[in-house]
Amino acid sequence: MAEKRDMLDDLIDIQQDWEKVSNPFGDIAGQLVDPSKAHVFNPADYKGRPRANTVYCSRVAAGRPDVCGRCLEVCPVDAIEIGEKTLKVNDNCRECGLCMSVCPTEAFQLPKHMSKQLYDRIARIASAYEQCYVTCTRALGRYPKDNEVVLPCVGLLTPELWFALLVDYDNISVYLPVGVCDRCQTTTGEEVYVDHIGTAEQWSGYSVGLEVDEGAMTHELTRAYKRGQFVSNLARTGSRALMAGSPALLGARAVAERIKRHTQKLNDMQRTLEDAVGGKTSQNRRHVLTQSRKMLLSTIQESPVLATVLGCRVPQCNSSLCTMCGDCVRACSLHVCDLDASGHVSVEPAYCVGCGACAAVCESGALTMVSADPADLVVPDPNAAKAAEQRAMVQKAKEEGRAKISKYLDALEHLGETDDK
Repeated sequence: MAEKRDMLDDLIDIQQDWEKVSNPFGDIAGQLVDPSKAHVFNPADYKGRPRANTVYCSRVAAGRPDVCGRCLEVCPVDAIEIGEKTLKVNDNCRECGLCMSVCPTEAFQLPKHMSKQLYDRIARIASAYEQCYVTCTRALGRYPKDNEVVLPCVGLLTPELWFALLVDYDNISVYLPVGVCDRCQTTTGEEVYVDHIGTAEQWSGYSVGLEVDEGAMTHELTRAYKRGQFVSNLARTGSRALMAGSPALLGARAVAERIKRHTQKLNDMQRTLEDAVGGKTSQNRRHVLTQSRKMLLSTIQESPVLATVLGCRVPQCNSSLCTMCGDCVRACSLHVCDLDASGHVSVEPAYCVGCGACAAVCESGALTMVSADPADLVVPDPNAAKAAEQRAMVQKAKEEGRAKISKYLDALEHLGETDDK
C-alpha cells in the first residue's frame, strides 16, 4: 500500500522542481571539467591483496596437510601457499578476496573487506536508498553511483554477512548482467556466491534480489530519508516553523545512529558471551570470536527462532576413546576446544565455527562433528530475569489497580442505591 502524502512531501517536490528550474543543465556543467581531475573507474581501487595471518590458520596449527584446504581450493590462480609453519599469499594473487570468504577462522584479512566494514557500507546505503546493489568490478565497468557497492567479486561476502543483511534489510539486490561470470577469470567466484547466498537465504527465510539489466536499476533515495533530510536542512537554516508535528528525523543522522546501534549491539553481545562462558580455556587461552561469527550470533539474538535452522556443527567427544593427547586443542586456532586437568574435552558452541580441524586430527576417533543445539547458540541475556521480574511487577500493579477501581465503582453504585431509597 502506498504511503499517504502530506504537506512535507509537497514541499520536497517543490524544492526539487525549483532546483531543476534554477539549474536547467543539471550536472552537465559539472561534467565539463579537466579530464585529468575527473573520476575514472579503476577496478584496482576496489581490490587488495589479503594479509595472511598464520596464527589463525587451522592447517598450520594442526601441522597436517589433510586439515582444511578451502582457501587452496577456491583460489583461481593458486596464489596461496601453506607451509609447515607459514601461510602466504603470493604475488600472482588476483585480489578477488574469495580466500577471505571461505576461511572459517579468518586467517586472511583486509580491513576494507572485513565483515563488519562491509555490513556498515551496505547498511548505510540500504537505509537511505530504495534499493542497494551489490556488484563486482567486471559487472559494473564504470564509476559507481552512491547506492552501488562494488567488490572484486560478489563471492567476497560470507554466508553469515548475507544472513545478517537479509534479516535487517529487504532492499538488497545483486547486479550481475547475464553471462558476466562466464567470461570472468575469477573462475570460482560464481560457485562461491551462489553457495553463500543460498545458505543465507535458507537460514533467514528471505531472498536476495537479482538485477541483470542496468536500465532497470533505481537510484532513488527513500521517502523517509528525503523527509528526514528536508527537516534537518530546515533546522540547520533556522526555519523551525515546520518542525512542529514533523516526523522523527530519518535522514543521514538517523542512518549513522542505526549503524552505531548495530556496532553497540555486537560489542554488548560479545561482552555478554564472555561473561557467560568465561572467555578463556583452562590453559588461560582466550577464545577468538571471528567477525562473521559475531555477526551471526548478534543476528539470532534478535530472533532466537532463527537458530533452529542454522545447522551449525560442533565436535562431540566420546570420553571412552579419548587418549588426552591434546592434539585437538593444538589444532584449534581459535582456542575454542579445551582439555581440562581431569581429561575432559569441551567446546564452546557459540565460538566454534565448525571447521572440523579438531576432529580431523583425533587419531583415536574420539571427536565427531554433530549438529549444535540451537539453544547453545543464543547468548544468555543477563538482564532477562530482571526484565521478566519488572514485567511481572507492572502486571501485578495493573491488576491491583483494576481491582481497586472496581471496588470503588461498586461502592459508588451501592451508595446511589441507598440515596434512591
